[in-house]
Amino acid sequence: MLRTGPYTSQNMDTCYHLARRFLIKGHEVKMFLYEDGVFNVKKEIKSPQERNIAEMMAELLDAGAEIKACGTCARFRGVKKADILEGTKLGGMTVLVNYLNACDRFLSFGF
Repeated sequence: MLRTGPYTSQNMDTCYHLARRFLIKGHEVKMFLYEDGVFNVKKEIKSPQERNIAEMMAELLDAGAEIKACGTCARFRGVKKADILEGTKLGGMTVLVNYLNACDRFLSFGF
């Protein structure tokens, strides 16, 4: 679970690098974006520097990661379904609970 937005901390980078390694090793990766974490899948992120969070998230999706964002959090932040990367879905707390029930490890990144 990622609770922080892009470029506010190293949380997104840590999640990205861990997820990438897990996928390379053949593990399933399911990421739930909560609170400001929903901003990490906005497809119009334009980075003024060398790393582009939208491209990093798209890479994880292409590699087989399942990424879902909290629909209520997105709505409260003005993020619409049309604003998010293709392959990302909006869901509710049921998605998070299902992830928790299905996983053998759970990591949470936030403040």
